[in-house]
Amino acid sequence: MGTLDYYQRNAKEFFSQTINVDMQNVYQPFLEYLPKTQLSNQQKILDVGCGSGRDSVFFANQGFEVVAIDGSQNVIDLAKQTDTRIDWQCLRFDEIAKQSWQNQFTGIWACASLLHVPFDDLPKILNDLLSCLRPTGILYASFKYGNRERKKEGRFFCDINEQRWRIVESQLISTKPLKVWQTLDNRVDRQEIWWNILYCKN
Repeated sequence: MGTLDYYQRNAKEFFSQTINVDMQNVYQPFLEYLPKTQLSNQQKILDVGCGSGRDSVFFANQGFEVVAIDGSQNVIDLAKQTDTRIDWQCLRFDEIAKQSWQNQFTGIWACASLLHVPFDDLPKILNDLLSCLRPTGILYASFKYGNRERKKEGRFFCDINEQRWRIVESQLISTKPLKVWQTLDNRVDRQEIWWNILYCKN
């Protein structure tokens, strides 16, 4: 069973486990670094690997235009029921470059999603995403903290630490770091450490 198969089969359980997690501690720096616009509806956010749609709804509630993508159709079908303001799309990471999204977004949010991308493929996927940003647009992503690739309960994970991130960062195009930091898991029953990155497009 692959990672997408896992989410297809466990969509309802995954939805219920993640929809109500409080993410304010990472929303705050993302909102702080978004390029300033005169009106909130001038912010256009791409939520990559949106899962339950929890974060997409938060951004829509700020008045932002939101496009939300996930590779699992079953997950997207559940997320669609949460909010009709959002453009929900079933799309894999490797299909992003095929969209007409160059210079379209002021912010890209990839919370706990790119951790399913193999380490060797990560720079390309990140550069594909960066190409979707307008100049001065920002990209946020989070990974489980660690130094290896692994499988757990049918899902593939690519963990990131300081050394591994430096390798990825050296291959990113037209970008600069705004904030790189660690957080504890926001789920009350988890003690995992997360590696968070926030970058700006030059």
